[in-house]
Amino acid sequence: MNSVFETEQFVVYDDVLDEDAWSALWTYFQFEELLPVTVTEGAWKLEDGQPMAGPEFHSPPRRDGYDQPEGTYPTDTGVDGLIEALVSIQDRLTPWVGDDWFRVSGRSYIYPRGSALTWHRDDHAYYSGAFIYYAHPEWNAQWGGELLIANPQGLDDLPVMPFRFDNRDYSESLLERGLGHYVLPKPNRLVVLGNVAHAVTPVTPAAGRHVRASLAGFFLRQDPESDVEPT
Repeated sequence: MNSVFETEQFVVYDDVLDEDAWSALWTYFQFEELLPVTVTEGAWKLEDGQPMAGPEFHSPPRRDGYDQPEGTYPTDTGVDGLIEALVSIQDRLTPWVGDDWFRVSGRSYIYPRGSALTWHRDDHAYYSGAFIYYAHPEWNAQWGGELLIANPQGLDDLPVMPFRFDNRDYSESLLERGLGHYVLPKPNRLVVLGNVAHAVTPVTPAAGRHVRASLAGFFLRQDPESDVEPT
C-alpha cells in the first residue's frame, strides 16, 4: 500500500489490497444483497439517479466497553480484507481523522451509469473522518464517477448539505471559492478524508454495464447521546 497524494484534507493510497483479497472483495459484490439508497434522506438527491448499497460492516472497537453489532469483523466475507487494511494503517491516518474514533463502519456501494452523489459534508458530531475504497477491477477516465473535494478556504460556515429541493445558498458558497481537487476512482485505491465538502460526479453512459463499486464509510466517534463510556 502506497501513499500517492496528501493534502491537509485527504490522503490517497494505491495498491491497497493484494490480488487474492481484492478478488475476494469483487466476488462479494457479485452476491451480496444490494438495495436502492434513499434519495429523500441523507446526501443523495433526486437528480443523483439510483445508487445501490449493501449491509453495514464494522471493524472491532478500538476500546473496551462497546458492543459488537452484526457485521463486525470477522465477517467471513470479502470486506474483511479492507477492514484489515484500514486497521493496519490506523496510526498513519491521525492527521486526517484524529485519534478519538472507536470503530470503522461502512457499506458497499454501487453507482451504475447515471448515478452520482450531491455536494455535502459529513456530520462530524459522529464522524471523525471518512473513507472510500474502489473495488471495481477496471475503470476508464471517460466513465466519470470522480470524487470532487472542495478547497475548504472560505467554507467554514457551509451547512452539512443543501435543502432537498433548493441548493442556491449552498451553490453560491461553493462557487464563491470555486476550487478544489478531483480523485479518479482508480481500481484498488483508498481515499481517507476529514471534514470537507465533497461530491461524486455522475457515472457516464460510456461506462455501459461497468459500475463504480466502492466500500465507503466513517471513522466513528462515540455517540454524544450514548451512555457507553470508553474504558
